[in-house]
Amino acid sequence: MITQALAEEKALYFTRVEWGDGVKQQDAQQELFTGLIHKVIESGVTKKRREENTLYLTTVYDNSKIKTGFYVRELGVYAKVGQNGQEYLFAYTYASNASYTPASSQYNEKRVTIALGVDAQVNVIVKFNSQQYATREELDDHDADTSSHEVIFNNFVKNVTRVNDATFQITKGDNTSTTITIDNVAHAGSATSATNATYTTTASSGDNSTRIASTAYVLREIASAVAKLINSAPGTLDTLDELAAALGDDPNFATTITNLLALKAPLSSPTFTGTPRVPTASASSNDTQAASTSFVKSAMLAFLTDRNFVKAVMDAIGSETLSRFGVKYNFDNPNAWSISLGRLFGGLILQGIKVSGTTGGALNSGYSEGEKLITYPIPFKELLGFASGLVDTSATFVEHASVNPNNSNARVFLHALMATNVEITTWIWLVGI
Repeated sequence: MITQALAEEKALYFTRVEWGDGVKQQDAQQELFTGLIHKVIESGVTKKRREENTLYLTTVYDNSKIKTGFYVRELGVYAKVGQNGQEYLFAYTYASNASYTPASSQYNEKRVTIALGVDAQVNVIVKFNSQQYATREELDDHDADTSSHEVIFNNFVKNVTRVNDATFQITKGDNTSTTITIDNVAHAGSATSATNATYTTTASSGDNSTRIASTAYVLREIASAVAKLINSAPGTLDTLDELAAALGDDPNFATTITNLLALKAPLSSPTFTGTPRVPTASASSNDTQAASTSFVKSAMLAFLTDRNFVKAVMDAIGSETLSRFGVKYNFDNPNAWSISLGRLFGGLILQGIKVSGTTGGALNSGYSEGEKLITYPIPFKELLGFASGLVDTSATFVEHASVNPNNSNARVFLHALMATNVEITTWIWLVGI
């Protein structure tokens, strides 16, 4: 790990110490160990000291959390290369004649200093125990050392003496003196006229103290405050007058908006009056969108005129049951089917007819148009509704079919844009009585 730390130019982080009571086999190679044989407790590092190529780490552990006493036979020190490196066992030692640590009922504390060989060129960082403390012996040694706080005391300012308006003598804790000169400084009391004004250095932005402010500082802070207030607002909304105009010069704008919103239906469980309208969803829509009467009518018609759907319903009910209710149907012709639901269902009749043809020659408008006259398998007394849709075409042009129906037959017009003699197939579905 020392070689890795030097090669990667990273610090060697010491993280913790483990204590155990494992028994090492005689032939065990401890240099291959990755951890203790049997860990009992761990402790943090409380003190670090270096002397050339030797690193001294002090750690303290107690038995406050030990329920069963143990013999301290093994000790391991863990470290990692770099702050985000993988933690490994850095050093391991084993003692055949081990000291005994009793259970917590008999309080016991051990303070141990571990000496490790670490190259002096390696940067060492220790993760100290957050509950570290100094012993009375260490504190007494520290107080007796006259140089303990020498660096701090020497840098303290002991005294400041004003030599003149622009010169001051600074005396530090070690009695060394430094003379400093501040340009463009005069007594505040000497500024008796515009020609004898008081000058000062311009404070840094955000200075909030009793220091004298220069005119440059004042103007800069005002400009900064205005810029923060505008905060990149558009040119038409960067003054109070423009903001008021945008609000309609209404001093009670919030109340006005609140009253207007009170007239609106809530998003949760709204109640409408009058005749509310919603957009008609596409025919393929199958979600929580509100359905208009037009969507419902189209969906019902699509089901009622779907040959496969209606035939499946008829087959599910059964011919005998249907005949008892006066229901008659015919699906023998794949190009024309019909269902007569009988008196019990108000005489409702459903029919589907397949129409094929060509659009013929082109007209002056650029369209080609063909016409087919079809007769219904069952004539209606009253046609209630119809729908049509293309099934197949022989060309990739814009094609469509229009239907002009009556109670017994329908004229079907086949159209194609900028093309002639286009084959078109369409279905017509009709509902009536």
